[in-house]
Amino acid sequence: MENSIDQLIAWSKELNVLYVEDDLALREEVSLFLSDIFKRVDLAPNGQEGLDMLAQNDYHLVITDIRMPVMDGIEMIEAIKERYPKQPILVTSAHNESEYLIKLINLGIQYYITKPLQSDQILKVLYTIIERIYQEKALVQYKQDLEIAHEKLKHFTHLQAASLNAQSATLKAYKEALDKATMVSLTDKNGIFTDVNENFCKTTGYSKEELIGKTHHLISHPSTSKAVYEELWQTILAKKTWQGLIINQTKDLRMLYHYTTVVPIVNTEGEISEFISICQDLTKLHALREQQNSENLSLALSLNEASFLKQIPFPCALMSNDMIFHSYNKLFEKLVNNHSDEHLLLKLTQEALTLKEVVDFEEMEYFDSIEAIKGNWSYEGDITFKGVLKSITHMLEILVKISPYEPTRYLICIVKQEEFELCCQVQER
Repeated sequence: MENSIDQLIAWSKELNVLYVEDDLALREEVSLFLSDIFKRVDLAPNGQEGLDMLAQNDYHLVITDIRMPVMDGIEMIEAIKERYPKQPILVTSAHNESEYLIKLINLGIQYYITKPLQSDQILKVLYTIIERIYQEKALVQYKQDLEIAHEKLKHFTHLQAASLNAQSATLKAYKEALDKATMVSLTDKNGIFTDVNENFCKTTGYSKEELIGKTHHLISHPSTSKAVYEELWQTILAKKTWQGLIINQTKDLRMLYHYTTVVPIVNTEGEISEFISICQDLTKLHALREQQNSENLSLALSLNEASFLKQIPFPCALMSNDMIFHSYNKLFEKLVNNHSDEHLLLKLTQEALTLKEVVDFEEMEYFDSIEAIKGNWSYEGDITFKGVLKSITHMLEILVKISPYEPTRYLICIVKQEEFELCCQVQER
């Protein structure tokens, strides 16, 4: 954790933060904490003042509460997303209602922590946010450097019209300058490789000897449309520069995402003698975006699942085929907490608690999975059976109802016998 804090401070020493919070004491306390990390921390007591400050200053991160006077956090976030769609935002709130969470997801908010705020929790979320900001800044700088290099290369091609010999010499100099940052390849007018740089070999996994004499088809991925290659050849044969995204693949068939620039080299007679290709490898950036999309989807699913369990007025949980509980509502947590075995609550939080440890049901002792029970179940539909739950004070007879939820997970409700009919009605709704 100490190394993470040092890295966070190193990344954040030049960053500015806007903190929007109507609670004066909390605003001052958190601002002191943030001042040890960021270059500048500005404060606002409500969403309207926060929005006004954002219009006058550039902030790398906005941290805001939800419920505030004048303009609440949701309204401010909606305005920010409309005016500054790429602005990173971290939401802090004591409220966990599903309506707020769903609104935040719809607004594209990825970062959310609940009060009371704890330093470890804040540092962990800040590390994730600032790491992403740092990576995006690095990618922007890298793209700018490449754009400068591309402009130099374009300028170079115009200068070569007078002399093919001068063109070859200058091309070599620029190629050496670009070697460290990009993949460079030369092909003849038929698209056959005549030279590649070290980065090209390192990225694709092919040696120079394996590439020379071959065409681009050797590394092309089937997912790249034929129309892309048709457009490329029409452009460069017209002696124009082509730029676009091409999906290639390595020698071991891993996908590569390359932003590619292809420039035709024209000799003194005005004829194309060869082509030079410069590729910016965007594979890591593509993986990062895929990861972000996956994280957003997982967050949305987990919030919807938690909201679903919260609405059921009985102890309920979701468990896998091996009868281990993974998600549960507050009533289920209370039921486990009142169990005579005081160790069960810890196992529940560690996702290691099984159904057999919570409920005694002798006829089920021979089964170790829900699928095994269903294989011997003579009835259609849900599985329902009687059991005994050992609470701290007494033995409680209950009914257990197990229903399919997803292909590999099941919804389980534990109710008193007189509440069973109501439980069925709730599940149907």
